[in-house]
Amino acid sequence: QTGASDPAGASTTYSQLISSGVIDAGLFLLRADCYQKTGETEKALNDIEKYLEIYPENPAALRLAGKVEVKSGDNLKALQYFSENLKLHPNDPGCYMDRANSYFISRSCDMAINDYSMSLDLKPENSDAWLNKGIALLNSGKTDDACHDFRIAFRMGNKRVTDYISRNCLK
Repeated sequence: QTGASDPAGASTTYSQLISSGVIDAGLFLLRADCYQKTGETEKALNDIEKYLEIYPENPAALRLAGKVEVKSGDNLKALQYFSENLKLHPNDPGCYMDRANSYFISRSCDMAINDYSMSLDLKPENSDAWLNKGIALLNSGKTDDACHDFRIAFRMGNKRVTDYISRNCLK
């Protein structure tokens, strides 16, 4: 059902497995992912919290918790989850990207730029990080630096950057 893009059906199946006594905490995380896809953020967060009680340092659970909080509109709580994940997993470039994206949403561009930079230090081939950092730089009024990052993203094959280059970097 998950593979067939039926998260509602999959969450029902996961609920049946949980109710039948299958002892697998991972079912809560799988069901939470389905709930967040169907917009049932409160149910998703309840399942994630149950999972995190057992596995409090699991990077996938912390990442999902942050993303669900963003979706529910609580960016401050999302930042707490992303920061905790980053503290536990400081060498994971995805943790920096998650928090940078959350900072960006809250218009904390300088903090977003710092986290995008850290992500790029760990994984410089991430064209989306170059693009996002460029957008944050542009929003901070640093057009020349933004254009530098946009060009790197473009050289890496990121086609979404072309509009930013044409509007801001061609003189």
